Amino acid sequence: LAHIFAWSIDFYRIQKGDWFRVLYDQQYVKGEPVESGSIRSALFSHEGEVYSAYYFQPDSTKEGEYFNEEGKSLRKAFLKAPLKFSRISSRFTLKRFHPVQKRWKAHLGTDYAAPAGTPIIATANGVVIESRYTRFNGNYVKIRHNNTYTTQYLHMSRRAVSTGQHISQGQVIGYVGSTGLATGPHVCYRFWKNGKQVDPLKEKFPAATPVGDQYLQQFNKQVEASKKLMDSLKTDIATNQ
Repeated sequence: LAHIFAWSIDFYRIQKGDWFRVLYDQQYVKGEPVESGSIRSALFSHEGEVYSAYYFQPDSTKEGEYFNEEGKSLRKAFLKAPLKFSRISSRFTLKRFHPVQKRWKAHLGTDYAAPAGTPIIATANGVVIESRYTRFNGNYVKIRHNNTYTTQYLHMSRRAVSTGQHISQGQVIGYVGSTGLATGPHVCYRFWKNGKQVDPLKEKFPAATPVGDQYLQQFNKQVEASKKLMDSLKTDIATNQ
């Protein structure tokens, strides 16, 4: 579920009152359930906004993926974060009291605290332009995604990629550590747009290709069927959703 909505929801800001519904395949052996299968559709309410996901495979020659109710792909150019599960310990700001240097300075990155050794993933496709160690950054990897965007991942315990290597979105590029100027295990995620460092959590990225016009009727029928099942589910929260 977290992977499906990884491009849409900041899972480090989940709060009380958020809720979700899921329709998924259940596998059986001799009438007994053995394990859960793939998610077919889902609703996730976060900060008062409901996000939808419907798995759709138009035919056996095309790979299926998840779309929202309007047929727009949930995939985007960049993932929300370089770790699957963690917490934000420090946000992008122009003024922060540095815990090591003991002075006020800009923090042009987003820190994600996590246990040492946690895999760090590339937030988008690209090419590694730096993979090395420096005194302040520690072990780090820098990736150029296109002429507009570049990302950097600092303080790794070790790196898993080399300079010049082509990287896919979600690929493990290193592991959380505290090398360089760091007080504890975390990854400092830095994001450049047109050569200027910006806050990635405030950026809006285009989605991938939507459902083709020739498949819309088929897709809409599938969505209506899923919505009927979804409406029959109850969510165990105070709002009685």
